[in-house]
Amino acid sequence: MIFPDEGTNRVKRLCFPRFFIWFFVFALAGSLSLAGYWFHRYHGVMGNPLTYQADENLNNRHQAQIAAFAQRLEELNGQVGRLKGFNERLRLMANLDKPSQTDDIFGVGGREGTTSGPGVRLASTSAERRLQVLQRDLDRLSAESETERQLQRHLAKFLQDRRSILASTPSLWPVRGWVTSGFGTRISPFGKGRKFHSGVDISTRRGTPIIAPAGGVVTFAGWEGGFGRMLAINHGHGIVTRYAHVQKFKVKLGQKVERGQTIALVGNTGRSTGPHLHYEVLLSGVPTNPMYYILD
Repeated sequence: MIFPDEGTNRVKRLCFPRFFIWFFVFALAGSLSLAGYWFHRYHGVMGNPLTYQADENLNNRHQAQIAAFAQRLEELNGQVGRLKGFNERLRLMANLDKPSQTDDIFGVGGREGTTSGPGVRLASTSAERRLQVLQRDLDRLSAESETERQLQRHLAKFLQDRRSILASTPSLWPVRGWVTSGFGTRISPFGKGRKFHSGVDISTRRGTPIIAPAGGVVTFAGWEGGFGRMLAINHGHGIVTRYAHVQKFKVKLGQKVERGQTIALVGNTGRSTGPHLHYEVLLSGVPTNPMYYILD
């Protein structure tokens, strides 16, 4: 009830429902409790400034660690990029097929942003969210770097195999002189019609050094019928070279020889019309034209 001032005789009366009274009481009690809680927290922080300072220092250290981690991650990203570029150049040099542009090595997908679900803890602070992003980038870079390392090992093996093949290829002239008879069918110098000539004849002075056109192992050094004294070298990968009509051996059976090493001297042994070297290249036991291999 509201009583008026003097001079009027009218009294006002206000009525409130019962639930409004209870709502007001609970709201007042809740407000007082919340104010008491915050007052207690404020009093605790202000009453213990050392704890507040320690928390602030810890937070600053965490921020510095996150920044350092982000910088290191950026450096790692650059290193992976350079590794990918180097592998690409190796592929071009080795003439290997380029990976498909439509099929990425690393599958990606899923929703962007924070997701929830069983076993997933949502980040509560910006620092935690940044750490989650950095950890995701680190996992991606680790997968990329491992894949690039595997590609590099594959490229290294490929190039090593090619290097071994090149080292086994008889690419040098075994002796300098005049090619008096080439590879293929020819008229026999002994007057018995046309016959197949399985190598090339290089005419030069008796005693001229014969060098190994590629590295390998001596598999034969002895007398071989009409070839006279003959030397054979196995270069690997199915490649064998033979040197006939030699005067003297400079290597022994089973000896390992290097490219350019003197292996024998030109002679006139066996069935021969004069000092020369009969030079053969066999690929898997089949005679091939030695001129296909000579680069020098």
